[in-house]
Amino acid sequence: MTDQHWFAAPAGSPPAGAADGPTRITELRGVIDHLDQRIIALLAERTRVVRELTAHKTDEATVRSPDRVRQVLDRVSDLAVGNGMPPEVAVGTYRALIDELTRMQLDMLAARRAAASAGEER
Repeated sequence: MTDQHWFAAPAGSPPAGAADGPTRITELRGVIDHLDQRIIALLAERTRVVRELTAHKTDEATVRSPDRVRQVLDRVSDLAVGNGMPPEVAVGTYRALIDELTRMQLDMLAARRAAASAGEER
């Protein structure tokens, strides 16, 4: 199954020759499942990069980086518009992603500090 067929028709209208009703719903849900696999793989890759990046951060301010967050959200908004997606959906999704990855980075930073403190106490 290719992903290309769902790009051909205007939003809200079925592609020419498409099945109607329940059959089409099943087909489109299969496309969504395939896209979800690809999205999760990319998010996992992004998370691996964030973990590596975190190894180079030394404090909470560097982890939180509000200027970088704003830059990413602005870029995501622009990318969404350029791809015909509501920017609010993209920005909301990335806000949630950034919040969770920030929490992960803060936990990593705290664990690294705890390990360093434990090493100093010995």
